[in-house]
Amino acid sequence: GIGSTAVGGYLFRRRRQSQQSEQESSEESSGESATTSSSETDQPTTPTEQSKTDSSSRIDTLRSEAEMAFETAISARENNNFDEAADAYSEAVSKYQATLEELDAGAPETRTEIENSLDSTREDLHAVNTRTEQRKSVSELLEAAEQSFQVAIIAYTQRRQTLARIRFRQARDSFEEAIDLLEDNDDDLLTPPVEVSVQSDRELVSTAFSEIPMIPEAETAALADSGVETLEDLDSTKKPPWTPTVVETLENKGTTNDEAVTTLTLLSWWNDTDSYEFNTVPAVSRRRDQADYGFTQSS
Repeated sequence: GIGSTAVGGYLFRRRRQSQQSEQESSEESSGESATTSSSETDQPTTPTEQSKTDSSSRIDTLRSEAEMAFETAISARENNNFDEAADAYSEAVSKYQATLEELDAGAPETRTEIENSLDSTREDLHAVNTRTEQRKSVSELLEAAEQSFQVAIIAYTQRRQTLARIRFRQARDSFEEAIDLLEDNDDDLLTPPVEVSVQSDRELVSTAFSEIPMIPEAETAALADSGVETLEDLDSTKKPPWTPTVVETLENKGTTNDEAVTTLTLLSWWNDTDSYEFNTVPAVSRRRDQADYGFTQSS
């Protein structure tokens, strides 16, 4: 009886242990299944894949920004806004360079495309910067020339022939240099027009002819009879021999002398503002010829 009881107790304990073991095994299996299922469903992106995605996004953004800056530069250049064009080209170059730095070695075709765009943009930027420097040189020459020209006119009316001759010669030579630069350049450096500052260190005694010593009373009276009493009334011709129409009329009538004709012709070119504008090569050539006329008359 005791042995049967012992065997029965032993078998009972084995069954309980077996049941517990099966239950634990089932729970573990269920947990592993859930974990596996969750893993298969979520599949989180690896750090390497995420890095590639971020890099691709940056490349697309930089390249887009470079192309937009390039288009802005072209538009500004077509509208003769060369400072704006230079800034936009510089930005495009910077963005293309940044794009190349983001690219890895596995994108040779894309790298070649961007390198070509970068080279082209650099060439355009160089062309704009070169034009800007050349235009600056032309502007400096024209400003110096016009300054000398205006000083020479006033000096002539003050009977300072030597100073007038020197300044007319300086003006003529500077205008000539500017013309050489303009004609040797493929671009139109006078678009937009070049406006120069003119601040003469000399002033006319008056704009009224009756108060200018080199114009005799007879010519002053004759001019007044024609309705011309001040410089503002005096017209300016654009072709040699440059003589204003009203002065030419007096000359044909024999009521004026050569010195008065020269003085009035020079005064018809006097500029009463602090700036002067040049918009074409013929306009610069005309000024050069006028300076040469003044030089010849004051020699």
